[in-house]
Amino acid sequence: MTFTDKESHNMNDNEKDFLKFYMEQTWIEMRHIENLRERVTILVITVASAIVGFIIQQKFALETKPLIWFVVMLGVFGLFMTLKMFQIHQMAQKRLDKWYLYYERFCGDDPQILKLRTIADKENKKDFFYVAKIPHNFFWSAIHVFVIAAGIIILLTMYPKHISLSKDNCNTTKIADSTSSLIDTTNQRNK
Repeated sequence: MTFTDKESHNMNDNEKDFLKFYMEQTWIEMRHIENLRERVTILVITVASAIVGFIIQQKFALETKPLIWFVVMLGVFGLFMTLKMFQIHQMAQKRLDKWYLYYERFCGDDPQILKLRTIADKENKKDFFYVAKIPHNFFWSAIHVFVIAAGIIILLTMYPKHISLSKDNCNTTKIADSTSSLIDTTNQRNK
């Protein structure tokens, strides 16, 4: 059922109570989503930090290289979880905006609820001009992008490069020559 500005609808007390209850529940859900997003981010950072710490403690041994891939995938997971939670949060916000409009239509001839909110939003954007332009979800997403980037940078720069042995570049002859010269030196000292 859609209402235009010219249509009127008498909202009974039960409908008002239900709408108020539903708006309150939506706010609770939005707070829960924000808390969940924070917990996921903290979990990703904690696990990624522990893994990177372990890798550093092991001096970037090749055996730990798969763990850094896990860090990258953990960052990707965190990023998508954050984006999904932001989408759910924004869906709830759009519902609230619609319900506020609907509810305000029954507050008399000149309702001020949404007008005052719009004025406050404009004043806030004026006071915090540069920061207000940054999307709400930017910082949450940036944390997970940083985890991904850190994993890739560590993966590409910190691990020793794989050494390939070929007949031209074989170290076994050098080792054999060094060993035989060491044995000769030892034998000469013993004489």
